[in-house]
Amino acid sequence: MDYPKTVAGVGLVNGGFVDENPLVGTPGSLIPAAWGNSVTQEILNAIKAAGLTPDEAKTDQLATAIGALVDFKKLKNTPTTLSGYGITDAVGRLLAVRQIETVGITVYKPNPQAKRIRVRLVGAGGSGGGCSSVASGNLRLGGGGGSGAYAESLFDVTPQMLAGVPVSLGAGGAASTTMGLAGGGASFGSYMSVAGGSGAQVLNIDTTTSSSGYVQGGTGGQDAVGGNLANARGHTGGYAMFNGNWGMLSGGGAASPFDGGGPYRGVNNPGFAGVRGSGGSGSCSTNASASVLSGVGGNAFCEIWEYE
Repeated sequence: MDYPKTVAGVGLVNGGFVDENPLVGTPGSLIPAAWGNSVTQEILNAIKAAGLTPDEAKTDQLATAIGALVDFKKLKNTPTTLSGYGITDAVGRLLAVRQIETVGITVYKPNPQAKRIRVRLVGAGGSGGGCSSVASGNLRLGGGGGSGAYAESLFDVTPQMLAGVPVSLGAGGAASTTMGLAGGGASFGSYMSVAGGSGAQVLNIDTTTSSSGYVQGGTGGQDAVGGNLANARGHTGGYAMFNGNWGMLSGGGAASPFDGGGPYRGVNNPGFAGVRGSGGSGSCSTNASASVLSGVGGNAFCEIWEYE
């Protein structure tokens, strides 16, 4: 943007506009429509770049826009460098947070305005140990299911991503009346993958010969691949315990980054379900006539933050 120096007859003096002077008979400068429109458009572009809506009645929008854009540039020039991934700018306006939790394959397509995405992925949790009916004088203890492994990445949006990324989510370990079952893994295309948590163990105790006992929970998912911010194993589920002096308690499901896991459970009650990658709790039983189910593991889960 500059003064209209190349427009004939504008009447600039020393490179700038001047007023008419009727006392000495000198005309004032002319302002061409094209130049006036250009100035207005320059201002409007700055206002819109700051995310503001132009308003004729407001006279402070340009100042507000400049302040916002300067603050944004300061943030933008404070890079978060992720070596090996070509990412040096982790800051931008948040457009949306997308959550995918349907078991199976869902094709994710980024917002066309998104320049980068933050992806959080957790494998499914294992189920707790369950209890079949027990013989007289015996009891059973089930540990808590392990949680899924976790990975997190920040990616620049590529043309390949815009075409669609298959997000595969496994189911949590099913409820059981014996050993718990493992949860399924999860993947974000070929970029990231995580393993599910393991199911918990079960212990039978003959109370005529033993006055205490315990059994461990399922191990957390061990494999997390592709995360450039985090690759973390899942947590092990809680121990189930018995002591003749105070009673028995099932194991609690292991927590995931998105849920605290199925809580501990008292005798002859079914286990609690895990949610979003956490483990299901076990059950414990003295029931000679009926089985007691463990809690299911939480399904795998993916969360995507889209940035402009």
